[in-house]
Amino acid sequence: MLPQHSVPLPPFVDLRPIGRCNLSCPFCFGPRHEVPSMSREDALRIASVLRQANVRGVVVSGGEPTLLPYLPELVEELRKPLPGGGRMRVVLSTNGLAPHPTMKRILPHLSWLALPLESADAEEHKALRTGVAPHRDKALDLLREVRKNHRYVQVKLGTVVTRVNSAGAPRVLDLIEDRKWLPDVWKVYQMSETNYGADNKDWLSLGNDEFEQVVKKCRAAAKNRSVKLRVYRNSTRAGSYFFIDPDCQVVVIDETGERRLGNFFSLLAQDNPEPLVLPERNAENFLETYPDQ
Repeated sequence: MLPQHSVPLPPFVDLRPIGRCNLSCPFCFGPRHEVPSMSREDALRIASVLRQANVRGVVVSGGEPTLLPYLPELVEELRKPLPGGGRMRVVLSTNGLAPHPTMKRILPHLSWLALPLESADAEEHKALRTGVAPHRDKALDLLREVRKNHRYVQVKLGTVVTRVNSAGAPRVLDLIEDRKWLPDVWKVYQMSETNYGADNKDWLSLGNDEFEQVVKKCRAAAKNRSVKLRVYRNSTRAGSYFFIDPDCQVVVIDETGERRLGNFFSLLAQDNPEPLVLPERNAENFLETYPDQ
C-alpha cells in the first residue's frame, strides 16, 4: 500500500526497467546500455504501486524491454483493474525486433504499441538504427502482424528527426502501402540532447528552424494519408516526464535537463505534497500521443 503521507504520482509514468538494447542508436536518450536491469521483484512491485495510485497510463520502454524475460508478467500486472475502476493504459515502446512468438505473449496486455521508423531512405534509416539488419523490415513486419491479428492494440509510429534523416523522415508513411496498416498516430520527435544524443549532437542535431521545416513536410504527408500527426519539441520537454529507471531511480526533466530525485520507493515515503512534474503538461504529452480508442 501507498504510505499515508506520500509524494503524489503523476497521472502518466515512463517505466524504463532495462538499459540494455540490441541496437546502438546514436540519438538514444534512454538509460545507458550497461546499466543493470531492474529485478523482476522490483518491477512487479512498482507496477502494483502504480495501480494502487490509480496512475492512468504507463509507457514501458528502455533500452529494449522485450529483452526482459519477465515482461509478459509486468504488462499483465499493469493491466489489472485499478482501485478506482477501469484499467491503466499500457504502452510498449519497442524497437520491433522481438520475434512474433515473444510478442504474442505481450500484445494481449497492451493498449498501444510504439514502433520506430526513421526514414524512407534505407541508408538513412540504417545509419540511425544501428546494430541489427534489416531493422526497418522487421519493424514493418511487426506492424503488419499487429494490424492483421491484434486489432485491439493501437499503433504509434515514432520518427526522430536528425541531420542524417531530414530528407527521408517526411516520407516514412510511404513505406506502408496498404492503408489498413497505417498507424493510429505518427509522432515526429526533435532529437533530445541527452545520454547518447548528447554524445553525438555535433553531427546529429538540427536547429529549431530546420526541424520545423521537416515538421511542415511531415504534416503534409500525414494529411495526405489521413494519419494523426503529433510533434515533440524539446521546448515542451520540461515537466512532461516522470521516468523510473532500471536502478529504481526517479528521473524528471526541468529547464536544466534530466534531474535524478532518488529511489522510487524512498521517494514515495516522503511527506511532500508538491507534484514532481507539471500535471497538465504530463497529461497532454501522453494523451495526445496515445489517445482514447
